[in-house]
Amino acid sequence: MPADIAHLLLADMLGAFVAMYPGISLELDLSARRVDLLGEGFDLALRIGSLPDDGLLAARRLNGMTSGVYASPQYLAEHGTPLVPQDLLNHQTVRLIGGNGEPVPWRLVGQAQEWVGLPPGRFAANAPDLLLRMVIAGAGLGAIPDLFTPADVRRHALVRVLPEWGVPAVPVSAVFPGRKLMPPKTRVFIEMLQAALGEPGA
Repeated sequence: MPADIAHLLLADMLGAFVAMYPGISLELDLSARRVDLLGEGFDLALRIGSLPDDGLLAARRLNGMTSGVYASPQYLAEHGTPLVPQDLLNHQTVRLIGGNGEPVPWRLVGQAQEWVGLPPGRFAANAPDLLLRMVIAGAGLGAIPDLFTPADVRRHALVRVLPEWGVPAVPVSAVFPGRKLMPPKTRVFIEMLQAALGEPGA
């Protein structure tokens, strides 16, 4: 399970699960590595993005995780607000590092158009929760998962910019061994994950 999702979205759900099911032990691996469910004896993995075909595994789509462009009020007061995606090239951003070790280009879709670019930035990391904290601190604009932002938007620590543009939804799925009969403990855990993360995206 990705650590940022566990920390920012699922802490309450995980606490409730432990309280509701005292007969089930819960052990989480929050490392970034891709675990071998069958070889390592895992009951479930939470995976982001498209899934490869694997006849030994099954999956349930939990949500589609969209992202938007966010900034702190402090940053916008000092540097102005981008009005179109091309304006991002004149701003500092915090950038996500991909699996190849390089910053991930931004792909924004809106107004029946698509914009792809890599805005400048002096900070990059492979942890979306850290990028969120850096945006709040005024380090630059960031493409942040929308599920992570509501509390900070409500307390006016974050502002959504380019609101008609966003990063297309990335699937969030629960992956488990493709047995005919799912163990009851796995079923109830997936049901609570579904409730915590929302209904599947389109």
